[in-house]
Amino acid sequence: MNTAQPTVYRIAEQRTAWRQAGEDIVVLDTRQSVYFGLDPVGALLWRRLVDGATAAELTEALASTADAEWDRVADDVTRFLADLDRYGLVERS
Repeated sequence: MNTAQPTVYRIAEQRTAWRQAGEDIVVLDTRQSVYFGLDPVGALLWRRLVDGATAAELTEALASTADAEWDRVADDVTRFLADLDRYGLVERS
């Protein structure tokens, strides 16, 4: 029996400032003074991370709007989360 809870990802609020810019989102890493631009797809996922979301929830949200195979969407979400994690822009719980 697997009782492990899935990882929940959230925006690292102590490290980021962000604003919606049309359909895109601009994120500032306040520690490194580096800006990141998220296109509409990245913006959709980022907004879900405000309240916290699992990779599966993000995949579901993106798959409902994209005309792509589930595996491809899941891979894209995994890469997106890995990039955010590498730059310290998300926290895990």
